Amino acid sequence: MPRRARRTAGSGIYHVMLRGVNRDPIFLDDADRTYFLRTLGTVRDASGCRVLAYCLMDNHVHLVLRTGAEPLGAIVKRLGVRYVRWFNRRYDRVGHLFQDRFKSVPVETDPHFVSLLRYVWNNPVKAGLVVRPDEYRWSSRRCFGGPSHLIDADELDALLASDPLADDVGEELPLWDGPRSPGSRPRYSDEQAAALLEQACGAVSPDEFLRLAERTQRMAIRELRVRSVSFNQLAAITGISATTLKRRHATRSAAN
Repeated sequence: MPRRARRTAGSGIYHVMLRGVNRDPIFLDDADRTYFLRTLGTVRDASGCRVLAYCLMDNHVHLVLRTGAEPLGAIVKRLGVRYVRWFNRRYDRVGHLFQDRFKSVPVETDPHFVSLLRYVWNNPVKAGLVVRPDEYRWSSRRCFGGPSHLIDADELDALLASDPLADDVGEELPLWDGPRSPGSRPRYSDEQAAALLEQACGAVSPDEFLRLAERTQRMAIRELRVRSVSFNQLAAITGISATTLKRRHATRSAAN
């Protein structure tokens, strides 16, 4: 099956996630993390992209990037190749380090951008590593509002009207932040829908979802439909066409 083409962002802003193969660690100590960030800075300078946020966890990385002249795929490939070469040489290993293709989600609206920063910065809190996002050493939250050799602070300031975490630092954040009238359905960004899918079944990409057992797929889809995720968004995050999803849903409803 041919790979699904990546969607491009008119804003040039993307949420990028790299995950270790088999969910194995991609950082074994602080030297690894330091080298990754140093390499990110080198790639930023060479490509002309801007780094707006990052968070390094043990087995995955969140990046928020704004591309310049160089396309996103080339930027992430250069970053990945350099880091994997370092990691494999350091630990005398061979083979892949990162799982499948990297995941990328275009960011087109201000609410989506704010929600994304909150999601990325709160990863260490949700994992139980710290109480407050700014306590985590390997997140750009620590340098928010101050000097940074890696984050484009001027660009970030221009995109934000206020601190995204000013009112609820460290709390479990709702995936729907906007107002909603009684009886209406929530509207999720693609990033929020993907986060719901990961919560439901652990899959972080369509390829990973399609490798799950059919029963697990069915339960995850049912849970997201209960939460009013649209069929079109389900298709984008699961790799199953909206027509097929609707047909399966109608068949199950008739059986019940």
